[in-house]
Amino acid sequence: MSRKKGNIANYTSIIATVATAILAITALITVYITLSAWREEREANRPYFTFYDSPAVVFNSESPQFEIKFTNVGEHPAVDLWSKSLVFNTNLKEKPIAEDEYALVNDIPKNASATLMIGLGQIEKQAHEGNVEPQFIVIVLRYQDPIINEKFEQTLYVRWNGMQKGKVLPTTHAEEEEKKIILQYFERIRFNGVSIPE
Repeated sequence: MSRKKGNIANYTSIIATVATAILAITALITVYITLSAWREEREANRPYFTFYDSPAVVFNSESPQFEIKFTNVGEHPAVDLWSKSLVFNTNLKEKPIAEDEYALVNDIPKNASATLMIGLGQIEKQAHEGNVEPQFIVIVLRYQDPIINEKFEQTLYVRWNGMQKGKVLPTTHAEEEEKKIILQYFERIRFNGVSIPE
């Protein structure tokens, strides 16, 4: 009789141990799912810059400039926005014609915009003559989310199709193949002492 009671106690102990292990595993899975959902929500709410209107070349006081208007489409504001821009010929044989840095200390809340102007003084003569070869523009943005205290970086690759017979042609996003050759160009010019976005 005591042997039966001992077996029942052993079975009960085993069942209790298995049940506890199952509950512990379930709790770990729940914590993992909760953390994953929190990370996804946090990433979805972070600041993120895009442009609603395509970047355009404008002529202010006779000198051409790229005008790029960034808009924060994220839920969280962005602070300490810094950018570095390079403009260079699509033939990728020359040094950049323009290099610019920009820093903004004010907060950029949701749906607010910041405008970046890049001077193109080196092609002023060609622009006044009405013919400019196509150019690539690479813009690196760095900023911080003050709510989650994280830093983010975006790199934008844009192609301006230049000017023909006095007509300013449109800008477009660079294609994947163009991005690859731009990165190879950066490696090449880095050795010639040109400061490029890191």
